[in-house]
Amino acid sequence: MIDLRNIPSAKEELDRYEVEHNFHSWSYQPAQSPPRVVSAKGVRFTTEDGRERLDFSSCFISHNIGHQDQRVVDAICQQAQSLTSFAPSMSTKPRALLTKMLAEITPGDLSRSFISLGGTEANEAAIKICHQFTGRRKMITRFRTYHGGTATSMSLSVGDSRSWAQVLGGTDMVRVPQPYCYRCSFGLTYPACELQCVKYIDEVIELEGGGEKVAGIIFEPVTGANGIIVPPPEYFPELRKICDRWGVLMIADEVMSGFGRTGRWFAMDHWNVVPDIMTMAKGMTCGYLPLGATIVRKHIGDRFKEQFFSHGATYAGHALCCATALALIPIYEEDNLIENSELMGRYLLDKAMELKDKHPCVGDVRGLGLFVGLELVKNQKTKEPLTPLDAKIRPGLNPKLEVAQKLGELGMMAMAANPVNVIAMAPPLIVTKDEIDEGVAIMDQALNVADVYAS
Repeated sequence: MIDLRNIPSAKEELDRYEVEHNFHSWSYQPAQSPPRVVSAKGVRFTTEDGRERLDFSSCFISHNIGHQDQRVVDAICQQAQSLTSFAPSMSTKPRALLTKMLAEITPGDLSRSFISLGGTEANEAAIKICHQFTGRRKMITRFRTYHGGTATSMSLSVGDSRSWAQVLGGTDMVRVPQPYCYRCSFGLTYPACELQCVKYIDEVIELEGGGEKVAGIIFEPVTGANGIIVPPPEYFPELRKICDRWGVLMIADEVMSGFGRTGRWFAMDHWNVVPDIMTMAKGMTCGYLPLGATIVRKHIGDRFKEQFFSHGATYAGHALCCATALALIPIYEEDNLIENSELMGRYLLDKAMELKDKHPCVGDVRGLGLFVGLELVKNQKTKEPLTPLDAKIRPGLNPKLEVAQKLGELGMMAMAANPVNVIAMAPPLIVTKDEIDEGVAIMDQALNVADVYAS
């Protein structure tokens, strides 16, 4: 039997373990190990070969405050000395304080939270709460969206090729289009469209049984992995009116867009719209430890004083993870990171627009805060996508993955292996102009790979 305290750990052995024993997410299992990260600090990380690289994706929109902030590391160590976790039927100081903190920073009267361990768990809880509060089953979800990798969350991630392998379940789904102005599902142009995408939702609710049958609608305020889609300014105010008229709950999935990513505490703050339920995760602890939350408006939370709340988890409100969030969330204010996101986001968007002018493969540039996307096309006039929708789940390289590979060679990680034809540039909120210039210069070189396929 192997000595479990002394498993061989030379580079060649670690490479072999990666290939033989580890499942890699959302991919064909690789024939060789990816580069191994040994340390990270700020906006940069270092791989085993000693090379320092630029993180222009915040580790897939999670490390908002950057890597290895000593204040957070110290808080984790301090909490670990007294209590790492306990059964969720008992109270802990970190959990109690965190739920109060979340009530303070979220919009309107959002006030009661269920604390879980990540974004998909937060969305699963949101759907259960929606079902239990309304007594209805139907959920509206939007195409080109991603809500997580567990059963119901993945079922609701329609138009994302990664969800095609999922056996649908957990809710009765109704699908509607995104407010995707670059590729309008109705063939219209904003603002002459008069927000047909919102009017369509109103009609769909009526056709699906109205307030007697439809429980809620779940959406990403700014769509993340499926395109960095920013809605027109009237979209959410109008959707709020429609949901209120039918008694349908609005669920805002702010797992990616929350905690300063778009230049506000939460993306919904841009439109002064209060959802009925909001989910969050990534920027809540910035990857230092896993955590997610589902927060609901007061009248929804109060219902469960008399109605049984049928959800829970052994690690709900994990003390060590909650203490991490308690130490981290104030940093957004103390270091002016939300303001920096807004300011640097405008700068990044301007620099990204310059890339569109230089590269025929870039069809559209859009974003909000430090959440900017480049949509790649074969032809700017026809808008023909660079790769088909299912390219992510098919074997072999494709032009967009070639860009991702080139970025790696040049020493930068961006969100370029996501399902659609959009490369997301989303550096940590601590980023400076010089670092943005550096990242955009690298992206400029990498896009030459895709230009070969464009006309």
